[in-house]
Amino acid sequence: MKIFKPDFYLKNIFSLTPEFCKNNGIKALLLDADNTLCIYHTNYPVDGVLEWISKMQQADIKLYILSNSKPERLKIFAKNVNLPYFYMSLKPLPFKTLKAVKALGFDKQEVALVGDQLFTDVLGGKFAGIRTIWLDYIREEESKFFKFKRKIEKRIKKNLKRSDV
Repeated sequence: MKIFKPDFYLKNIFSLTPEFCKNNGIKALLLDADNTLCIYHTNYPVDGVLEWISKMQQADIKLYILSNSKPERLKIFAKNVNLPYFYMSLKPLPFKTLKAVKALGFDKQEVALVGDQLFTDVLGGKFAGIRTIWLDYIREEESKFFKFKRKIEKRIKKNLKRSDV
């Protein structure tokens, strides 16, 4: 089904370069936090993320965090990476995604939602009518719920060709 197919599939956030964005007409990125920029439930980005953010900003790519996380934690994380954010975005519902697109001031075709989860990030971008960039997760989660979702995602990933190869 087309709704479960991301527009792009990359290894990780570091595969997403300013050149990749420019070549694909992407001027702004809505970024998931957990397992995209940081380890699940932590307040600090993984090594290299601050440099990646700086590189993207120098290339005039606008960045905005769009997370389903609770406000207390996301506020700390967003401060640590110095980016604007929406917490409890309720992805895959499109409401806060569209609000973030509007806050960035770009047309929907110039924005992409980036994240590690098919059922929140990819589906949320599709529901909002923006492009999606699906990344491999940083670290596997332990809960049964996540393990179930990841099993389904692995089946879909087998049929995808990575965009950064």
